[in-house]
Amino acid sequence: MDTKENKLSSEELNDLLKEVESTHRTMRTVNPHRKKKPTVRIDMIIAAVVALIVVIGIVFLIAHFVGKSNSNAKKSSDENPLQVEKYEEISDVVKNYLNAFLIEDNQKRAQVMAQYVGNMYDINSIKRKDYVSSYSDIECYTKDGPYENTYIVFAYYNMGIKNISTKAPCVDRMYVVRDTKTGNVYIQNAVGSDIKKYMDEIEKDADVQDLLADVKKEFDQAKASDPNLKAFFDKLEAGIKKSKETTVQQTTAAQKETTAQPATTAQPTNQ
Repeated sequence: MDTKENKLSSEELNDLLKEVESTHRTMRTVNPHRKKKPTVRIDMIIAAVVALIVVIGIVFLIAHFVGKSNSNAKKSSDENPLQVEKYEEISDVVKNYLNAFLIEDNQKRAQVMAQYVGNMYDINSIKRKDYVSSYSDIECYTKDGPYENTYIVFAYYNMGIKNISTKAPCVDRMYVVRDTKTGNVYIQNAVGSDIKKYMDEIEKDADVQDLLADVKKEFDQAKASDPNLKAFFDKLEAGIKKSKETTVQQTTAAQKETTAQPATTAQPTNQ
């Protein structure tokens, strides 16, 4: 076998290398129409994950506190539920107290009311007799008060207005105390700040809020059904607002007058 025939010349070897190089370049050519694959940045991924965790945390906290608030209201309602007509003696006192406002004779009215209240602090409410014609469908909803033998009462009733056919559904909040010696109950119209704070908290309970919402709905429906009733309460509310504004103005004027007064200096007396 002739080995010379198997050897390649230098020219043939160069041609073969060029062909291989050309083929290799063609296989690595990038398609100009193909979209470039985006580069993945680790820092961007970490930032996105952190932001997501923060959002989830905020949502969780909001849900936690809202749920906690609702849970507290439910817990309070469960431990100290609003009870309808549980105490007959309280219902009797509230009914007699409300109807005492309708007595025309001032002296007799005061004598009757004194039987059911611990004081006559609410004397201004006697003005109700000027426009109220009746109290009907009275129901007492009670919760335990802050101390033993005390009660928070929400008295529901339909109030009749003179010269108006439609009655107005209303609810009054009262603080009732039982005398431990006699067992009699009395409405306390003047309460301290601690009692008022307790009553305000009780009013936030879910069952009380449901009651107040129902009464408001009935009241709004009553006004919508009778223009005369609506006009009466619109006028009444305007009068109350004006009275408050007048009181504020008078108080402010009195304070300014006191501040404007010059201080007096004691003058020496001649001996």
